[in-house]
Amino acid sequence: MTMDYHDIEASLLSGFLRDRHLFTIALNEGFHVDLLATPVAKRLVKALFDLYGRSAAVDEVAVRAHLDDHGLLSPEMERYLGAVVARTPPNAGQVIGYLDLLKARESRELLQKVHEELGAFLHKGGDRPQDIIQVTSEAIGRLMEIQKRRMRKQVAPVSSALGDLVEFADRSDPVRQLGFSIRPFDRLNEVLSGLRRGFYYGLAGAPRRGKTNFALELATFIAANHRTPVLYYTWEQTRRVLGARLMARETGLNPTWILVGADPEGRSIAHKLREAQQRMARYAPYLYVVEAGRQHTLDRIRAHAYNLMQEFETSDIVIFFDYLQKIPLSEYVDDQRARTDFISTALAEMSLELNCPIFAISPLDKEGCRLDERPADEAEEFNVYNRPTMHHSMGSGDLEYDLDVAMVLAKDWKATHDLATLLESRARSEGLDPALMPKVDIINLFVDKNRDAPETASYIVQYAFFVTLNKFLEVDYKLEKEYRPDFHAFAKTQEIYNYLREGGHIPTREVAPQA
Repeated sequence: MTMDYHDIEASLLSGFLRDRHLFTIALNEGFHVDLLATPVAKRLVKALFDLYGRSAAVDEVAVRAHLDDHGLLSPEMERYLGAVVARTPPNAGQVIGYLDLLKARESRELLQKVHEELGAFLHKGGDRPQDIIQVTSEAIGRLMEIQKRRMRKQVAPVSSALGDLVEFADRSDPVRQLGFSIRPFDRLNEVLSGLRRGFYYGLAGAPRRGKTNFALELATFIAANHRTPVLYYTWEQTRRVLGARLMARETGLNPTWILVGADPEGRSIAHKLREAQQRMARYAPYLYVVEAGRQHTLDRIRAHAYNLMQEFETSDIVIFFDYLQKIPLSEYVDDQRARTDFISTALAEMSLELNCPIFAISPLDKEGCRLDERPADEAEEFNVYNRPTMHHSMGSGDLEYDLDVAMVLAKDWKATHDLATLLESRARSEGLDPALMPKVDIINLFVDKNRDAPETASYIVQYAFFVTLNKFLEVDYKLEKEYRPDFHAFAKTQEIYNYLREGGHIPTREVAPQA
C-alpha cells in the first residue's frame, strides 16, 4: 500500500515517541519541524523536542501530560496522538527514506514559491533596477535555503571542532588510540591507532594470501573488544564456510572436517565445536556475516547499518566488504575502471556519513599477482620495491586516492622457506614426522598509505599465516634493514619458531598444536 505524506509524518512521529535513538538519527540527518505539513504534527513534535531536551522519560503518558499542561491536548490532538500511537514504528533505514521524501516535498514547495514570486513580478511588469535586484536577491536567498535544507547534515564552523579538541584534551582519562582496538594484532593496532571512525581502509593481495581471513579476524577482534555491531558483507563465500573458518581458528581443526562434521577417520568433533562455540560467544552476537547478492546495493547496506545501530542503541558500527569490485551499482557501468572508482568514492562518502570505519578487500590484477610470485632472481628477494601495491588492484584508477589507509598483503618467500626448513630440521631432530608440521606462510602486510599516522618502528607488519587453519598470528615488524643481503635472517627465523612453539602452535613430540 502506498503511503501519503500524512502517513509518513505519523509514522515518523510514532518512531520518535517510542525510540530516542530514532529521534537522534533524524536530527543528525537534518530533521526540523518545518518538514512537517500539518499544524497538529508540528505541535506534537515540538512537545517531543521539549521532553527529550529535558532528558525526561518519553512515552504516550508523558507526552499526553505535557500537551495537557500546555493547553494543547485538544480533541484534534487526542485523535492524532491516538493514531500515531497505533502505528507500527519505522526502522532506522525507513526513517532515512522518509526524511528524504519530506525534504524533497519541502524543496518542491519552496521552488513553487520562487516560481510564483518571479511570475508575479514579471506579470506586474516592474522594470526599475532596484526592483529587479530585490526580487532576484530574494529568489537567490530562497534557492540557497533550499540547498541548505537538502543537505544531509548541518554545516558547523571550525570553532566547534576546536572547542571539542580542547574539551577532549582536558579529560582526566586521555584516549591512547584513535579507533577501535584490533588487539591482539598489537603492532598493526599501533601503526593504525585502531580502526578509526570516518576512515576508509583498503586491503589488497593475490589469491591464497588470506585477505578474507585477515579481514574476518579484524572483524572478530572489534566485536569482541568493543561489543560493537560489525557487518561483514561477502560476495565470495557463504556464511557456513566463513563460520567453519572461525571455528577452525578456535579448535585447530581443518575447516573441511568442520563442514563435514567429523575427522578423516569418521570420529565426531561435536564436543570440540561446542567448546569453540562457547568461546566464540564473546564476539558472535555482534558479528553479522551477510551473504550478499545483486540486491545489496549501497543504499540497502546503508539502511541495514542504520537499523543495526538502532537495534543496539549505538552510533557505532564497522562495515567490511569482501570484495569491493563485486558491490552492485543501481545503474550499469560498462568500464571496469570507472565502475571501481565509482564504488570506491561511494564507500569513502559512506564512511564519513555513518562516521564509521569501512574496510574493503580488493583483488590484484595480473601484474600485481605476478609481482607476488616467487622471484626468479634471488637478488629480487631483497628488493623491498619488488612487490604489488594498491595501484595493482583490479580495475584500480583513483582507488588509493580515495583510501585513508591502503594495505597490501604479500608473501615473504625467503622467510617462508627459511621457516619451513627450520620446522623440518627441528622435527627430525626430535624424532617427529615432518609431515606433522603445519604449513605456515610468512606474510608481510605493507601499510603504504596511512593518513594522519602515528610514528611507529616500521610500516611493515609480519604475520605467520597457518594455511590449513586460515589463521593469522602477528609475529613482528619487518624492518627495512632485513632487505639487505648481509642481514642475518637465521636469528629472526629462530625467534619466529620459538614464538610459535611457546604458543603451542607447533607440535612437540606427538602433541598436536593448539588453536
